[in-house]
Amino acid sequence: MRKLKDYGYFNFILKYKNKRLFKKEFIILLFIFYFYIINIFYKNKIKNTKVAICTIGKKENLYVKEFISYYIKLGMDHIFIYDDNEPNTEEISTEIEPKYKFFVTIYKFNGTQADSYNDCYQRNNLKYNWLLFVDFDEYLYIRKYPLKYYLNKPIFNKCDFIHFHWVMATDNNLIHYDNRSLFERFKGPYIKSKFIKSIIRGNIKDLKYIVHSAGKSPYKNISCNNIGQIIKYNNIDIEYISQINIRDAYLIHFRFKSTEEFINKYKRGYRLMSVLINLLEEYFKYNIVTLEKICYLEKELKINLTKYKKNKKFLFYYYI
Repeated sequence: MRKLKDYGYFNFILKYKNKRLFKKEFIILLFIFYFYIINIFYKNKIKNTKVAICTIGKKENLYVKEFISYYIKLGMDHIFIYDDNEPNTEEISTEIEPKYKFFVTIYKFNGTQADSYNDCYQRNNLKYNWLLFVDFDEYLYIRKYPLKYYLNKPIFNKCDFIHFHWVMATDNNLIHYDNRSLFERFKGPYIKSKFIKSIIRGNIKDLKYIVHSAGKSPYKNISCNNIGQIIKYNNIDIEYISQINIRDAYLIHFRFKSTEEFINKYKRGYRLMSVLINLLEEYFKYNIVTLEKICYLEKELKINLTKYKKNKKFLFYYYI
């Protein structure tokens, strides 16, 4: 039968007969044990965090595979897609790879972007700790951390909303679509934008989500930026560019893509001349004006763009 002193613990006690030295070593052991328990707790918290994404798409089938693959690899547990394609056209479900079908739920939907976001939150906010609201051309980029580690940082414990600013991808002077990924075709540099989208904590009562800012409930919800600073202004989508913070995370917005894709985006909308004028103004704010682009736009849209030919100027924006 082994004696007590043969066990490592008692050997430790016998070795350090000096009470002062024993006390010091004991405190060190307590600290090690404390941080070990905290580490286990934190890892379990990260493991048990559930994060989903809500998005709506109309004629976005070309981009579905890349979008789903990107967000699953980022760490999303589920993707809820609101399919706004017209009846008797190719459904989004045909673009989902078999290995990802388990992670995707599709709702047939005919409504506004805001309606789809709010419906998605009401359906799923009790099942997930966080829900991210983006479109098929918006990609969340976190600089240093895995998604769930990032969301569980202590700086976000107080936050109900985390807002991510856009950075805009230019057209990279591409006229036509090709089947390379968005990240291959539009590598940057990206341009800072004042607009935001949000990830929202689950289980917020009476939430009304506004697309580019956080809706308010009767309760005092706290909005934060990407580094956990509390945002005190109400209408953050119209704040000055000096308020923009993209230190730890931001949304890459492939809004325009190539000139051909920009035209297709307009054609799948309302096709109103007023809408087209506004889109063109924004297109040429973020992209270099070239004669080739102008001629292509005139041909496809059957409009006169003489004013852009005379003033081929690229407006100054803030590159990241």
